[in-house]
Amino acid sequence: MAQSYYWNIQQENHPKNRLLKYTKGSKISRPTLQTLLRIRKRYHRLPPIIYSVQDREENEDIVLEYDIFGQQCKLHLKNNDTIWHPTLFYVSDSIYQQIKNDLFTSKIDNDSTFLCLFPIYADIYCKKQLAMGQQDEEIFLPSTIPSTQYDLSQLQERFDVMLYKEEALEIGLCPKRRRIYNDLFDELIRTITLQCSERGLLLARIKNEFLQWMNTYEEVYSSGMAYGLRQYLCKTEEKQKYEYAIKELESDCRQLQDELETESNHFEKLSKALFYDNEHEQSAEQRLLKKNVNILRSTNEILQRDLQNTLTNILSSTIFLGEPINYNKDE
Repeated sequence: MAQSYYWNIQQENHPKNRLLKYTKGSKISRPTLQTLLRIRKRYHRLPPIIYSVQDREENEDIVLEYDIFGQQCKLHLKNNDTIWHPTLFYVSDSIYQQIKNDLFTSKIDNDSTFLCLFPIYADIYCKKQLAMGQQDEEIFLPSTIPSTQYDLSQLQERFDVMLYKEEALEIGLCPKRRRIYNDLFDELIRTITLQCSERGLLLARIKNEFLQWMNTYEEVYSSGMAYGLRQYLCKTEEKQKYEYAIKELESDCRQLQDELETESNHFEKLSKALFYDNEHEQSAEQRLLKKNVNILRSTNEILQRDLQNTLTNILSSTIFLGEPINYNKDE
């Protein structure tokens, strides 16, 4: 237990608004004060004393000089370690073992055991009392009146109403629901402790272990959420980098596509121009060949006509070409 005195700054943690039943008194009797002081010395200042200043202004720092026993404590309000959180307060299991042994050996009675299980609240209205140590505070002690069947019915109805008004979540981690269930557990422990101190002490140990488990789960949950958030931010940053890289690559692709289209158009133009030039050259050569062929044909026709005329003239002429040769003369 880190502290023996706490400040209560949340109204929902005040005894008036809790399911755990308390009795209010303007003063504590001297035997009760002596019993509390003896118990706190024996069990490492258990139970804790919770102070509430009802007429405090917002953001005002208050220092409590003296506690309800008249002893100097110097409790600072603006110290975060001194703010009361019921769900974060738990007791070492060895202290419960010591209380059980002391109860078994009659070193403490049932009333003392009852006072060890629940915190004590003190309301302070006058700021001048903080430094004077006057015993004019309103003290709230756990009620020693047993609960009837009607009280249990009212407890259940009030429990349901608190869950509804606080809008507690039905699933998942919910501080409001945990606080309300914690108050209900305390009230059940109080009721059972009045009937049997040993059973109440055993339930208090179970609740104490449950609080430690829940605190560990919440730490793991917070750590997991922080890790998940870090991973989310990291992945978001990586996603932004990848999106930027994708945009750059898409821009490069578009630029290359434009260049490819430009070069393709240029290539098509060059191909058409080359094809046109080849056709033009081929057509010129063909015209020249056709012209040469025509010339050769004309020349050939002219020569043929000349040859025909020459042969005709020769055959029709009377020129003596000599006697015919008689090949049979020598014989």
